[in-house]
Amino acid sequence: MISVLMGVYYQKDSLALLERSVDSILSQTLTDLEFVICDDGSKDSVRRYLEKKAENDHRVRLVRPGACLSLPEKLNVCLRESRGEWIARMDDDDYAYPDRLERQMQYLNEHSEISFVGCSARLCCGGEVVGERRFPEFPDVRDFYFSQPFLHPALLFKRQVLETVNGYSEDMRCRLCEDYDLLLRLYYAGYQGANMPDVLFDYTIPPTAKGNRRMKHRWNEVVIRFIRFRELGRLPQALPWVVKPIIVGALPENLLAYLKKRREGRKNV
Repeated sequence: MISVLMGVYYQKDSLALLERSVDSILSQTLTDLEFVICDDGSKDSVRRYLEKKAENDHRVRLVRPGACLSLPEKLNVCLRESRGEWIARMDDDDYAYPDRLERQMQYLNEHSEISFVGCSARLCCGGEVVGERRFPEFPDVRDFYFSQPFLHPALLFKRQVLETVNGYSEDMRCRLCEDYDLLLRLYYAGYQGANMPDVLFDYTIPPTAKGNRRMKHRWNEVVIRFIRFRELGRLPQALPWVVKPIIVGALPENLLAYLKKRREGRKNV
């Protein structure tokens, strides 16, 4: 019924986060699922762990086409190999609550006008809960101006909507912003997403306020923002938000951390 897609490029010494992530999907209350994992480029210990999981649980399907290193490539391979009516995402360092998929599928069945659904999440860093993130219930394009109003690895899609837009773009300009590009293309195609207010997910964040993106990846997002907002007829009014990733990248780390803390505090009031 549901195909869960995971692209893995796992380089950490400890497998604890990966094991927790995989087990959280295999322990879902909704058991009619397949777990399609592409792990090209991972460490040998990761390969052995996933192979053992596939041997012990027929729902785990490993895909290794070779030289498939970027996340969009991995996810497209998984999508082509998948057989489910519904497509869920999962990352290798996050945690899905036991009833996440069951409740998200129930939501989509009850809201036929919605094509994909996310949820609220706890934010985790270094093994500790450091906050919570909530999103607009019914985001529109304006909600994409400041930041993405969905948590990509926590989404469940109707399969046909991903196939309609030909899955993830493998264009180099979409590296590390492939989810932002995908979701704006879905909105351009006329699909509507939603977020459940329930916390059904633990999302692992990097220890720095700027995350893991280099300036070249921020330029990628600027280009994608310009292209997609232009398609959606949001220029020139959205131009200040097009350059936002570069401005954020230029801010000192401590100032950015302070501003993020202030913003999260206002959202949680």
